[in-house]
Amino acid sequence: MSLTVIVGAARGIGRAIAEELAGADPARALLIADVDAEHAQDAAQALAARGVDASAVKVDVRDPDSVADLVAQSSAADRVAIAAGIFRTSPALTTPVSEFEEVLRVNAIGCFHVAQQYAAAMARSGGGAIVGVASIAARMPRMRQAAYSASKAALRQALRVLAMEVLSDGVRINTVSPGATDTEMMRQLAGDHSSVADLADGSLEALRPRIPAGRVGTARDIASVVSFLLSPASDHVAMQDIVVDGGELLGM
Repeated sequence: MSLTVIVGAARGIGRAIAEELAGADPARALLIADVDAEHAQDAAQALAARGVDASAVKVDVRDPDSVADLVAQSSAADRVAIAAGIFRTSPALTTPVSEFEEVLRVNAIGCFHVAQQYAAAMARSGGGAIVGVASIAARMPRMRQAAYSASKAALRQALRVLAMEVLSDGVRINTVSPGATDTEMMRQLAGDHSSVADLADGSLEALRPRIPAGRVGTARDIASVVSFLLSPASDHVAMQDIVVDGGELLGM
């Protein structure tokens, strides 16, 4: 049976990706991998209750040995989605080095390492598809997000370089860059985004005026694009960064 691995799928966009993939191809086995083992197991059990062959495993993308163990036990995977990530905010003038290192370690280095190791396994076994979740923060400067923006920019560019090197081996790598998306992490962002009262209260509705589509995105908006990029329908799509933001980036 074909296997898809979703890293960072305990909640948020990652979990939505798992649910979307389960609906798109019910015959595929899904492996839910996350540092939050309890919620990863909950996600897998919810999918299993729908008849999906789903299981869960703990992985810490900061730990190379943990990533190596994950790839070793799922080396047959020919589709991988990487949605692991953390979010921290602080003024750029006072962002501590420790915060920068923490965010880069997860969002850039850790996620790249996952892609690197799966790409190597796929190259040996005939190919596959990998999608990483980046962010429009990689292109759009945002207040108090120096570390987060840098981490997503690093991931986006590193995956494009990796994609160039492994495409001839049959491995397609793309990224998806969400804009404002209604997730637990986004609600944290809304609370810290600026001094505007509504944003300070964590209101996602306050973000709507700057989004031409007139609404904040949903995790499913992102998941549907990831599902497409992992599917045979996107066989000629490679090395791309697909922005899913309701026009927010162009409307800035």
